[in-house]
Amino acid sequence: MNLKVLYGTMKKELMIKYRAYPAHFFVGNTLTGLYTVLGAWMMWKFLFEGNMAQDFSEITGTGDYISYVVVGSLTYLFVVRTCLNVSRSLITELREGTLESLMLAPFKRAEYFLGSMLVQTLTTSAEIIVSLIIAIPFGIDLSRADMGAFLIAFIVSLYAFFGVSMVLGSIMLYTRDTYISQNTLFAFLFLVCGISFPVQYLPEWLRVIAEVIPVTEAVNLIRVTLLSGSGISEQMQSVQYILLLSTAYVVVGFMQMKRCEEIALEKING
Repeated sequence: MNLKVLYGTMKKELMIKYRAYPAHFFVGNTLTGLYTVLGAWMMWKFLFEGNMAQDFSEITGTGDYISYVVVGSLTYLFVVRTCLNVSRSLITELREGTLESLMLAPFKRAEYFLGSMLVQTLTTSAEIIVSLIIAIPFGIDLSRADMGAFLIAFIVSLYAFFGVSMVLGSIMLYTRDTYISQNTLFAFLFLVCGISFPVQYLPEWLRVIAEVIPVTEAVNLIRVTLLSGSGISEQMQSVQYILLLSTAYVVVGFMQMKRCEEIALEKING
């Protein structure tokens, strides 16, 4: 199997990341994790006064709000980092004037986007590990984590994030906008996908929307494997649901992306 496009994309992305202020980017992203952990602790300590409602424990299966929100927030950071990198890849090529050259080259979309995804996964994983270490003094408890189940959940979740990024990328390329589209989507995902509170607290119509976004179930899957120690066999229904829904996103995303590429090239050539 020829993976030259995949390797070439990864090499290019790594060169960009580690030659353009790598320490500044790493510190900045790590500080985001610190603020997330600190914000969760301050809410629990000063707003909730260390107490949680009984229905929170019944819904989530844990009374540990710190661990709940830190895991959710760090997963959300992973969503933002991976989706942002993959979805902006083609519009970045357009802005840099290399989109036409890319289209003329032996361009395999799947390998190109997968290469971007893998590089961002590596760099973001390092940032998340540092953030988890920072969270230890604040009371995060991962003693019940099933690491084998978590690794599977993590891979499945990456597929979900990839699907969302493909749809977002086609929107960005069509509108030639990154700021409004990406920030609107990320704010919406933070609201409805159960990042800092259970989706059961949302109105019914928002819960319906949340259920058709693979990020929602992916966050829940990561939480139960880390906080409840649930084995992957117990979560097979969730895994299957994420895979099916994410596949739909990937198919739609690739179809729309190809059409948006044609529109973008037509606009370039007048």
